[in-house]
Amino acid sequence: MSYITPRPDIRRAPTTPAQRRDWRAHHGRSDNAFMNLSAAFTLEGPLDEGALRRAVDRLVARHEALRTEFRTDGDLLWQHVLPATAEHLPSLTTEDLADDALDPDQAERRWAAAVADRSFGLEAGPPARFALARTGPERAILCVVLHHIICDQTSVRIALRDLAALYTAETTSAPAELPELPVQFPDYAHWWHERSTTGGFDRNLAHWARSLADAPAVTPLPVTPSQDRHATTYTTPLPHHSADRLARAAAEARTTPYVLLLSAFGGALADLTGAREHLVECGYANRLSAPLWEGVGRFSNNLVLRVPTDPGAGTREQLAATHSAAMTAFAHARVSLDAVNEAALLDRQYVPNPESAVAFQLIDGFTDLLPLPGVVAEQHPTAAGSILDLLSVMVERNGSRLTLRATYCPSLLSTTWIEDLARRFLDRLDALVADVEHDRTAEATA
Repeated sequence: MSYITPRPDIRRAPTTPAQRRDWRAHHGRSDNAFMNLSAAFTLEGPLDEGALRRAVDRLVARHEALRTEFRTDGDLLWQHVLPATAEHLPSLTTEDLADDALDPDQAERRWAAAVADRSFGLEAGPPARFALARTGPERAILCVVLHHIICDQTSVRIALRDLAALYTAETTSAPAELPELPVQFPDYAHWWHERSTTGGFDRNLAHWARSLADAPAVTPLPVTPSQDRHATTYTTPLPHHSADRLARAAAEARTTPYVLLLSAFGGALADLTGAREHLVECGYANRLSAPLWEGVGRFSNNLVLRVPTDPGAGTREQLAATHSAAMTAFAHARVSLDAVNEAALLDRQYVPNPESAVAFQLIDGFTDLLPLPGVVAEQHPTAAGSILDLLSVMVERNGSRLTLRATYCPSLLSTTWIEDLARRFLDRLDALVADVEHDRTAEATA
């Protein structure tokens, strides 16, 4: 990989294929809050509102992505980085809900959902929102909302970590111990543009053209046609599995925790559809080198995996086939599905849509990411109001706890079907992990 260096034009940079996809998805529907990534926390204790406001200002100054706006120039979409001293940058807004007629829990739930589900105008400034609402003398709720075009799931975690460090610095007069940022996301976008226009990704593009040429067009789920895109989330814990147990089983099977989960998910889909192959979207972190590890930006690449799902296969055969498919895709993950679509290498476009697309992710949650001095911060759920895909399933890892979350449109997929899918996934995962652990025990006693 060629070395990523600061771009020559500090004011603007090209956009990446993923950002251009996000731009089109945002403008393709009026209910586009599905592009928002959000995190909310209830805060108990003597919060220093002024210190939090200054910490947000310093966070926005630190990360160029949080002060980036988007402008079109003919057919081109550019990202423009505003100076850290510019007016009208994202800042902390505050409200007082203490006199709300609802009890504090209801008021917080309603307020957080409204803040997270409010759309951004991408032409109206950097799409980042930091909002605080007071619900009692020493109780408040903080909501951080970032549009996907400027961040990814890892970036939200980084922003929360940095915000906590900056708040601590403001309240203790100690320096914030944060890593240096030798390059930022617009520098990566400039590098990607330069590489792509000089043939640097031709080998990866050729792989995807071959891999997807004969792929099925859609995932065969029992969809009821509807124009209603209101989404809901089905949530259930993984009662028999901890993150540590999952990691040990993956190591024993010489694969990753994500592939272990994906294998069980593919098997559950096969149980319900009878199909021998499913297209499953996933996000690839795409932090190519150490200088990018600590930055906020839309680094993640959208991939589509051809997951073989033979209904008659055993658990280990299913795992081996899934591992092979995933590792081959990840070896070419520097080029996203969005770049493949832009290159027009295929007869059809594989794009997220609410009619057919299925996504499956393993993500790290936000618990314990906001340690504020003297304040107890507890993650508060934010509900999905709409969805880009037909079905988005994720396993969320918070410490040792694992939770399954399936977001879907009830008007398109029945809740009964989603519950059946979740049950079959858990059964498949139980059987797979038990199979791996049995092999380990057998080897140890042989």
